[in-house]
Amino acid sequence: MKLLKVVILVVIFLFIVKCSDDNSVSDAVPYKIEDLNKLPGYGWFYQEYDKYEVDTNIVKLIRQEYNQSMHRILIYSMPSCACPGKRYERFPQFYKILQSVGISNEKVEFYSLSSLRSRHPYDSVIVVTTLPAFYVLKQGKPVYSITDTLDFNIYYGRPYPIKLEELLLEGFKK
Repeated sequence: MKLLKVVILVVIFLFIVKCSDDNSVSDAVPYKIEDLNKLPGYGWFYQEYDKYEVDTNIVKLIRQEYNQSMHRILIYSMPSCACPGKRYERFPQFYKILQSVGISNEKVEFYSLSSLRSRHPYDSVIVVTTLPAFYVLKQGKPVYSITDTLDFNIYYGRPYPIKLEELLLEGFKK
């Protein structure tokens, strides 16, 4: 009987250990946008990219604020199956805005993350709270989180829809 209790406890322990979350933390994978179609989970990107219509009036204002010698863009993305709701659409929409503005891919850093806890080059100054995530860097330092601002405005009932173009413009004004 005592042996049976021990066996049951061991089985329960193994079950709990086996079913617990994986606590491993992976590194963000840098990539070039040109190689996106080679990464698993991004096959939908260009279909969403083609569907989005950029607000050309705001793009003109963004061009006036953008300074290629000072500004860079940081994009954290994740394969679509891991992004909740329709948030995954933001990534191709945002990238299409960047192209419409004329921002070179050389001024954009792309990272694919497997989770919000993935290690990335800006760990010391950026806590990624949602994916995809977009940041404006000014002289190499993050000055504005487009995604956090968008989510904050949605959460607090600000007029919606807030355009990604408007948020990028706001970010370049920082």
